[in-house]
Amino acid sequence: MEFWLELVELYEYKVQDLMEGRVPRGGRRGLALLRDELLRAPLEPPLQRRLMEADRAYRLHQGAPAQHPRPGHGGQSTWTAPPTADSDESRAWEELQLLQWHQRASVQTRELTLRWQREPEFAHLRVLYTVIENAERLARPGTQPLAVPPAHDALMDLHDPEVTGRLAAALSLLLLTEDGRARVRAALSAVHAEPFPRHPDEDVLAARITAAEREPLSFEAREALIRALRAEYPLPRDPRERPAIRAAARHVAQLLDPILDALPKPTLNGAPQGSILFAQHPGSAMRVPDDGAERLTVYLRGGGSTRWRGLNIEWQPIGPNWQVQVGPQLTLLRPGAPLPDRAQLLKLPDQQLRALISGAHMTLVVESQTALELGRRASTARATALLLNPAVDFAVLRLARAAAQVMRGGALQLDKLTPDSARKYGDATPDVLLSFARKGVETLLARLARLSTDEAAQAFRRAAQALGLHRVVADRLHAALHIALHDPETLPPGKPGTQLELTETGTFSSVVLQDEPLFIQVGARGVTVRWDYKGELVVMMPGLAPMVLHDLLVARLPVGNLLLVRHGSWLGAALTGDLPVVTLEAAELSTEDIRVTN
Repeated sequence: MEFWLELVELYEYKVQDLMEGRVPRGGRRGLALLRDELLRAPLEPPLQRRLMEADRAYRLHQGAPAQHPRPGHGGQSTWTAPPTADSDESRAWEELQLLQWHQRASVQTRELTLRWQREPEFAHLRVLYTVIENAERLARPGTQPLAVPPAHDALMDLHDPEVTGRLAAALSLLLLTEDGRARVRAALSAVHAEPFPRHPDEDVLAARITAAEREPLSFEAREALIRALRAEYPLPRDPRERPAIRAAARHVAQLLDPILDALPKPTLNGAPQGSILFAQHPGSAMRVPDDGAERLTVYLRGGGSTRWRGLNIEWQPIGPNWQVQVGPQLTLLRPGAPLPDRAQLLKLPDQQLRALISGAHMTLVVESQTALELGRRASTARATALLLNPAVDFAVLRLARAAAQVMRGGALQLDKLTPDSARKYGDATPDVLLSFARKGVETLLARLARLSTDEAAQAFRRAAQALGLHRVVADRLHAALHIALHDPETLPPGKPGTQLELTETGTFSSVVLQDEPLFIQVGARGVTVRWDYKGELVVMMPGLAPMVLHDLLVARLPVGNLLLVRHGSWLGAALTGDLPVVTLEAAELSTEDIRVTN
């Protein structure tokens, strides 16, 4: 607004008078009051930059020794200017807020990749891979952009959780800087505009096929003519894949928007009042640590120890670094490390903390142990649901048994893994079959912990080949178990409620159980979860016997698998569908045939 422009110009004139040895009109007190008002003003970016330049000159002049002492000076003023965005404290506060956002963004992007890894064709992951690669290429002028690879590209390994974990880490690293965010947006727009280059004969083939469909021929003759045309103009990619890729690109952009909207905004006024223990500036100093807060920020040079949430916290400088002890846990924080590496995880007996460092300022953030435990159970439930799929005579359950035999180092006993041996699974009651499948998952997890990722992948593929199953089935089972063991998903925070509606997206929803029953709408079916007179949590569904939910439950319904996990009063629920089980006969099919099959 116009009056803010005039006030900024007035401040510039007053600062110039002061620097040239003149008393500004209105006196020094008037200058200080004007400065204080402008630092709190909602200025537009150009005016804000002008204010910061003038204010930097003012603070440099205030910190310099007086060149022309004037008579009648009443002594040094006790007034302290509020910190601005240029102070060490304000810069550290903003950097710590950015680090906290980056930690949350890393978890959110990893959750997205885990969700997309459950898709048969990995459409979202292929888009994300291309966006990350092209965003990195944009930093190197002259490099050609990458096209979105086809489904089930043998060079992609998108079924591997380690690969998708690296994708999530690379994305969160790009989002950490303004330049990286701009390159991600540009790459995402480019993928949406052109997923992969058009073939020069693509329009010719489309026109001839359209003309052939109008010919007055029998169905068999028309199909033979179209096949002959396709043989004459072979195309490297199916053009019909473009709409699906563009839809996935739009969805990726929609899911990234909330993450980017949560990015902390810069502020002129620095740290909030009472936000830093042992703070440099009195206005932002915290009197005592708040035991009810989830985070604590400390100016390390202002003290040497404190007590927070029942933990003794001590620190000391070690050269340019800081050695910090939280309870029994000792760690070294390195302010000079790259920004993503300035976070350390502190595992304590009953909780986890994450320590973030910026200069001489440290923030400790409490990470919920309940959420971590519930995430492990959710990942275990997903793996268990795979084993309960009855397709091809419980092929995945038989594959799990075969893989366990391979990992034990013994010979495969194929006579005990035939389709006829799976009849007992179909005859078993749901609770007995669930117990058997979960025990199989836990056995495989124990064996996977002793093997490298490559050794485990080979074991699953060898077992799948022996049972006549395609390697896609083996890779999916291995990926689900790898996630449950090494990288369990994180569930959203639970909120109190008595109503929950699930759709077949596979995403977990969370709720905090109340004394009243919880009603879950699963398609057209209603599921009731309530406490019984014994204090047990009972799940009731029409047509099925009541089931007790201790910590994990997988119930097969006509609309999919209902996954329920619980930790105390926190309950997570999801609805997933069965993935197709491809036999070894599909190994002779082309990549596109497998894509259609899946």
